Amino acid sequence: VASFFFIGLMSMMIPLCNVFGALIAVCLFMGLFDGCFICIMAPIAFELVGAQDVSQAIGFLLGLMSVPMTVGPPIAGLLHDHLGTYDVAFYLAGVPPIVGGAILCLIPWVCERQKLKE
Repeated sequence: VASFFFIGLMSMMIPLCNVFGALIAVCLFMGLFDGCFICIMAPIAFELVGAQDVSQAIGFLLGLMSVPMTVGPPIAGLLHDHLGTYDVAFYLAGVPPIVGGAILCLIPWVCERQKLKE
């Protein structure tokens, strides 16, 4: 959850980098958190679907992840054509991981409420 949240935060910080060194630092942190997210994806898929279907689950996850990576750059180009800057595209790219991380933070609370109801 933390890596997912920080991926979004680092995406939103890219337009704020006025110095090349700051951009390198932001990209290093973004790569670190992205690596953490990718590394934890396989064990989570294994736990959710079991050993029999883990390869299909990972393929399905990577297939779903390819959709925004394919559609995102043309949308960023359209935003640049209309607004004259890529800043909005980076800010918008950071919103889904932050919202997803916030929703994932609510899972323990929902599970606890569900246990109390039972």
